[in-house]
Amino acid sequence: MTASGTPKFTWRGEVIGPVAAIAAVLGTLVLGFYAAMCAAGFAPDLHPGYAVPSHLRRGADLPPPPTNYWVIWCAPPLTIALLGGAAMMFAGRIRWIAFVGTLTFLVGYVPIAVFVVSLDIGGFAPT
Repeated sequence: MTASGTPKFTWRGEVIGPVAAIAAVLGTLVLGFYAAMCAAGFAPDLHPGYAVPSHLRRGADLPPPPTNYWVIWCAPPLTIALLGGAAMMFAGRIRWIAFVGTLTFLVGYVPIAVFVVSLDIGGFAPT
């Protein structure tokens, strides 16, 4: 099977569509990073003993981080995962858009959140 002619170039199909998709993916990635930075700003301060690196805490009995600390860090990815999952289940036409959006948000959020929480809980020890 061969086509009867060369496909016609359209700005919408060949330029605007891919550029919009790339912008949406990068924008969602930046949104995930921004959400992690906001969570870092809203998270309550921990006990001053957490500032000491974990391997240097000798017999220190520190209180656990408050519950709202974990809620603030877990709320954004859980909300996006629930909304993205609902969109993937109930809206068949945008299933891939919801999947890519959810995935890129989590790729932007999770590494920053893990890094900041590990600094908060484990302390920071420059060498």
